[in-house]
Amino acid sequence: MDLSTRLHLLELIRVSASAERTCRAAERSARRATTRRKEAAAVCRKLRPALRTTRNSDFEEALRTLADAEREHDARAAQVDVAGTRWRRAFTASKRANARLGEELARTHEMAGTSRSGRKGARLTAEVSLLAELAAMPKTLIRAANAILVQSSAGKDSVVALDRVVQWAKAVGCLDKVVVVHADIGQDAEWPGVRNLAQQQAERYGLRFVVVKASVGFLGMVKKRGLWPDAQNRLCTSTLKRDEAAKLFTQIVDELGLDEQALIVNCLGIRAAESPSRRKKRELTIDHRASNGRRLILTWHPVFHLTETQIWQEIADNALDYHPVYDTLIPRLSCIFCILASFDVLVRAVRLCWVLGLPTPKTYVDLEERIGHRFKNQFSLAEVVEEAARQEAAQGPLTWRRGDAIRHHLGDDTATAYLRRLALAA
Repeated sequence: MDLSTRLHLLELIRVSASAERTCRAAERSARRATTRRKEAAAVCRKLRPALRTTRNSDFEEALRTLADAEREHDARAAQVDVAGTRWRRAFTASKRANARLGEELARTHEMAGTSRSGRKGARLTAEVSLLAELAAMPKTLIRAANAILVQSSAGKDSVVALDRVVQWAKAVGCLDKVVVVHADIGQDAEWPGVRNLAQQQAERYGLRFVVVKASVGFLGMVKKRGLWPDAQNRLCTSTLKRDEAAKLFTQIVDELGLDEQALIVNCLGIRAAESPSRRKKRELTIDHRASNGRRLILTWHPVFHLTETQIWQEIADNALDYHPVYDTLIPRLSCIFCILASFDVLVRAVRLCWVLGLPTPKTYVDLEERIGHRFKNQFSLAEVVEEAARQEAAQGPLTWRRGDAIRHHLGDDTATAYLRRLALAA
């Protein structure tokens, strides 16, 4: 199957899935409007008999209440009509999209001499299969894309993902398509130097570097909600990073000025080995939420199958610069106090803040007390700071050497060779 056929099928899959989602949303809207109309009608029925026994002094107020209920009923009835029309339109579009997709899949299977499953199963099977094939052809995928965004936290996985994309793009003469995007979550939440390092990593390859930032940073978001994020509600990732970076899609498409749908590949440094939830992801997927008729967004995880050791090996082999926080054996370059970090890692983060003279521990503990919500269910940040103080008293300030992260993962010899290559590349 050639590339244009694959992309055509992926777009049909997107249209089919989008039509079905719109249809389901219209159904939910119609049900809600019908329920509210019934509630308003019940209020009207209850008020009308009461008017007969209402005292003169309360009569005007009762009439106003009834009139309000009747207006509410009429408004909800109109919503039911609108929702019903929207549902019928969406249902027709869904049937049309599914039929068109079914015809194309049947033609493809006939040409390939393979069997096909039911319509819904066929769509999912085709989507997974087509995307797996494209993921196995990174240079072909890059050549086909109109733009490639690499989301960079400046962390170890991001820098390796960026380096891989750059090498593949260079090989097919498409380096000009690559843009590095950094989501700034606020200086109170991010380690010093993260934004500058992300920019340096982009400038190493001569790439365009774009910073996106929400109007409210991490601490502002926590203050507004009165709650810390958690593993199930990772708003620090979804709201402050993903949603802000997604705003670039429209800008990029406008800049391209194409008369046809643009293919944008959005690259993230996510690995399957990081967590059970990430193991459930796939290397390449359609971003149905961000895609539309003007753009097909594919989310790509170029380091998806790498282990942590393999990540550090690529950093060492290619002399990729990394943030010194890793040398303190803090495993993630995310928020200073990451909601996914263990107690021991958070203790180490507090001690590093003290070495760097950062007020972050006190700021976070004060906020935790103010909102009355523990940083994690298992323990509070106040308890983390108490343990950090105990260790500090027993061991003294935290110390580390440049290259300790590589020494820890790959040994002294590899760290020595890495530092030598890094110095030569400077």
